[in-house]
Amino acid sequence: MKKLITFLGTGDYSVVTYNYGNTCVRTRYVQECIANILGSDVEFIVVLTEKAKATNWEGKGKAKGSDEECDKLQNILIKNNIKYRELEIFDGNNSDEMWSNFDKIFDALEEGDEVYVDVTHSFRSIPFIIMSVLNYARFIKNIEVKDIFYGAYDAKVNDVAPIFNLSIFNHITDWTIGAEKFLNTGDSRQLAMIISSTIKPILIESKGKNQDANIARKIKDDLESFSGGLYTVRGNSISEYGIALKTTLESIKKIELIELKPFEKILDKIFEKVYFYSDSIVRDIHNTVKLSRDLRLIQQSYTFLQENIINYLCHMGNINIHNVNERELTVTVLLSYHKLKNIKLKDEYLIINEKIKDYASHELAALYDDIGDYRNDLNHAGYRQDSKEYKGFAKKLDSFILDFEKLVFDKNVEMELIV
Repeated sequence: MKKLITFLGTGDYSVVTYNYGNTCVRTRYVQECIANILGSDVEFIVVLTEKAKATNWEGKGKAKGSDEECDKLQNILIKNNIKYRELEIFDGNNSDEMWSNFDKIFDALEEGDEVYVDVTHSFRSIPFIIMSVLNYARFIKNIEVKDIFYGAYDAKVNDVAPIFNLSIFNHITDWTIGAEKFLNTGDSRQLAMIISSTIKPILIESKGKNQDANIARKIKDDLESFSGGLYTVRGNSISEYGIALKTTLESIKKIELIELKPFEKILDKIFEKVYFYSDSIVRDIHNTVKLSRDLRLIQQSYTFLQENIINYLCHMGNINIHNVNERELTVTVLLSYHKLKNIKLKDEYLIINEKIKDYASHELAALYDDIGDYRNDLNHAGYRQDSKEYKGFAKKLDSFILDFEKLVFDKNVEMELIV
């Protein structure tokens, strides 16, 4: 249901012409102009104290600076056939009253409501309470917050007072939550959704020509690809996704579009997650391992880490990293170096062995095997003998990462070529 939450104060309001876009209404009450903006299908929830009810709600009264009596807000709503509900609250003189005000406003909202807010005459703690109610109700009752109006009487020029839409400042919360979710978990869905909903009307109005909106759309696409690559362990393309996102972020100097201003400060934080991608596959995947660990994507970390041992051998042995058959042959050859495996190589493996013999070792084979044990435990959901406690995976992962770095980066001067 379409609802406007509006606050009525105790002030002696003067008549002024309120203006919003093409809508102009001369009135004491900004609510009369907002009614014209929103149309007849909206329900007004008029929030007021006992004093405001007597001062500006019921009956008639004289406007400030005038001797003529005129209707107070209730009569205006009735005469304009505007559906309304009166919601009386406390002055908010203590915490109990403030919590009661929170509950009353929250209870006035229903599942799936389309909500507009007028904060022109909000008072004391109400501005903080209403923003808390909106964010809480969005989560609990799935409401949609559309516009937040403020009638700026003191900003009037030639007796015309503008009505400002403050909804962009509420959207900062959305941007913050979406960005935090990506930065802490690698999940870009919420941030991508916010970008899409923000730029859609801009792209429509500009017929797809607004530069800032197009760059934002490219970032959204790159975020989705990168996030999807992390979650589905796309080792064969995660470096490409990371470079694409990094390159797009680097291309942005300054965002001029006001609707995207909250996004501007978030870009540097996103860049910190992908700055290291450089198209050096072994180094890129290893940094992806550590990024996945930091994001608590433990299963993904183990998969990337074990497969990167094979990437390293293929890279050093000039073997096609993306050739599945050659990767499998490389695994078998590597495990033949494991002192406990006793694997005898057939002729078909000797060519691969010749290519990687300077880089394979018992220690590297043992590391590959040990990582595989933890990886299999994860992949089989613990349904195996001697399954491990969940707490041990993260701790052991740190140890495996250090072992990889010692055996690969510290040991091989040649690896400087792919740093």
